[in-house]
Amino acid sequence: MSNRTSAAVRVACGLHSILACAAVLPAYAQSSDTPEEIGGLTEIVVTATRSSANLQDVGISLSAFSSEDLVDRGVRDSTDLALLTPGLQFADPGGSPIAGLISIRGVSQNDFAGHIEPANAYYIDEVYQPSNATSVQRLYDVERVEILKGPQGTLFGRNATGGLLHVITRQPTQSLDGFAELTVGSFDQLGFEGAVGGPLSDTVSARAAVLYNRNDGYFKNAIGPDYANDDTVAGRVQVKIEPSDQLDISLFADYYEIRPIYTGASMITGAAPDADGLGIRLPPGSPTGFGYVDADGDPYTGALDYPGQLERRTWSTGAKVQYQFDTLTLASITSYQKLDSTYDSDNDFSPYPIGIFQQNADATHLTQELRLIDADGAFRWTAGVYYLYIDGDYFQGFNLPAFASYPRANYSVDTRSASAFAQSEYDISDSVRLTTGVRVTRDEKKYNYTEVCEGALCPLFIQPGTLAANGTTSDEHAETGTSGRVQLDWSATDDLLLYSSVSLGYKAFNYNAGFVGQAPLSMFRFKGESLLAYEIGEKFQFMNNRARLNGAVFYYDYDDYQAFDQRGFNFTLFNTTASMYGADAELSVSAGDGYLFSVGGAYLRTKVDDVPIGTRRVSREAPQSPRYTANLSASKDTHFQFGGLNVNVTASYGDDFYAQLTNAPVTRIPASWLVNARVTLSLMDDRLSVAVFANNLLDEERETFAFDVSGAPLGGTYTTYGEPRWYGVQTRINF
Repeated sequence: MSNRTSAAVRVACGLHSILACAAVLPAYAQSSDTPEEIGGLTEIVVTATRSSANLQDVGISLSAFSSEDLVDRGVRDSTDLALLTPGLQFADPGGSPIAGLISIRGVSQNDFAGHIEPANAYYIDEVYQPSNATSVQRLYDVERVEILKGPQGTLFGRNATGGLLHVITRQPTQSLDGFAELTVGSFDQLGFEGAVGGPLSDTVSARAAVLYNRNDGYFKNAIGPDYANDDTVAGRVQVKIEPSDQLDISLFADYYEIRPIYTGASMITGAAPDADGLGIRLPPGSPTGFGYVDADGDPYTGALDYPGQLERRTWSTGAKVQYQFDTLTLASITSYQKLDSTYDSDNDFSPYPIGIFQQNADATHLTQELRLIDADGAFRWTAGVYYLYIDGDYFQGFNLPAFASYPRANYSVDTRSASAFAQSEYDISDSVRLTTGVRVTRDEKKYNYTEVCEGALCPLFIQPGTLAANGTTSDEHAETGTSGRVQLDWSATDDLLLYSSVSLGYKAFNYNAGFVGQAPLSMFRFKGESLLAYEIGEKFQFMNNRARLNGAVFYYDYDDYQAFDQRGFNFTLFNTTASMYGADAELSVSAGDGYLFSVGGAYLRTKVDDVPIGTRRVSREAPQSPRYTANLSASKDTHFQFGGLNVNVTASYGDDFYAQLTNAPVTRIPASWLVNARVTLSLMDDRLSVAVFANNLLDEERETFAFDVSGAPLGGTYTTYGEPRWYGVQTRINF
């Protein structure tokens, strides 16, 4: 039996056994007057069109999850969202929260440099997060999460080429409520989350939320501190002022800090370049280029001489002001964010002082949006303007003490982006709706890059005609891009929506800024990319609203695709063409007697053209693009006279994929399963709950990312693994 088949069997047996126990338990303990189950699936209200609407009435492929869904399925931070959503991949390269690499339907941007904005936007409460670092964070006091697939550039206007993730937090209300939650888990985890909100006066309400989490490292280091620990503190304050029925003012401030942690732990094994320079794994026990051999093959143990660390602080403040005229709503959303991040890691993952990678970011982000909405009548529209300012100073370096060499780059990228947009919906008839939209974006950037190298290896790094050879490179450039949408929705019945759309997505131009500066000087700036997307989908609710089936097929055609090519120390982004096609679907069923089942699946094929391999230019699969993904969830609710019991098992499957554009054999990530389980006992009318959970229940050693460093001097491959099995107990008090 293969490992893949064995894992699938264990998943199936685990689901069956746990739910069977849940079914037997109520027969023994359930009260005779258990309330009858009423209704079917809960209606999901989303804001994917910038107005509140039922999920089933929105002609966009999207997934939405409430805070209860996230908790029950073991989602603790943003990277865990891939557990729930077909077609979504979310990786933190190097096993650390330095950057989040989001892939939706194969659309991704794998360059983790600090100035690179993702191809899939990340929003918190309608505020765009420009840095790929701030997309990796723990989720706390969340109302729901919405994941939109396909270009969303018309209404969500910043680099939403492939889609976006939107985290909506709980807002202040005039009702006093709150909670306190304590978590104790594996690796001495101690976590606390709490919030309280309510009225300050008849017109003012407020809410405050806090998060604290710490745990020891699960990567055991034989000669130094253990890696992959956590020490996170965060807080959020929101104030809502409603001086009249027409005016609504929401103020917010938040702080998020990862205090110094030991991170950057991966496993290095011997590899060598093939005839095309692509890494291939050497037999187990083979040494790396500098003679290191992993002692036991355990991906969670090692001997690292340099204690790499990450420290990141962000704080934000802003306001949303909304005024309701007779039929129009005017909204202004303003935010200011400050990011400070420092990172270094032992990049040879050995007891030898070979290489230390460093990456720092010091950036300021300012966003401003004005929207005018008419949501009444047969013709509805949204129009507005948007402005983004980024002032960013960055550093990357690779210190090679064993070779007395130190290439490094200091650089800055300042961005000013302005756009105007409009989208309308017109009811052609009672059952047919036409949507059209357009956004025009103007980006202006200033770039200054300085490469410095000291030591004997510098001649290898500083090649003629490169950024490094040029020393200091400065540039000012502007570019205009267009996003758009044309869509037709047909409500065939009250329960069935069919839609077809043609969308144009746009991602702004940017700059190469690798720490070694090996990008050709002629390619230091790469153009903005455009994605023409065709999609046909359906949303169907049936079985008296006890079942919901949503699905779509799509085809993407890229122009000037921004391809990230990493070859050892050489990081280069360049423009080429690409195409992607596939299908995804999600089915939810409320089966009665407290059973709820969800299953999702996605099929994906990708092709990136003209990738230089050796002396040839060939097609390659896009990174982070598994051909098949699946998401499964089963839960059982049981009501007692004194409370309730919920049992949930959630599993996800990802087919093999390549972590890098070159498709080097060492960057192939094998297929794997991830299974989470949780049992929650609720008492006192849900005011008190006690839960036990196990994430990665099967204790799978899941590869999540890999780098090809098979060339000299490292002669190996870095492989990052997901967390091992993690047990815990969680107690929550609601008031």
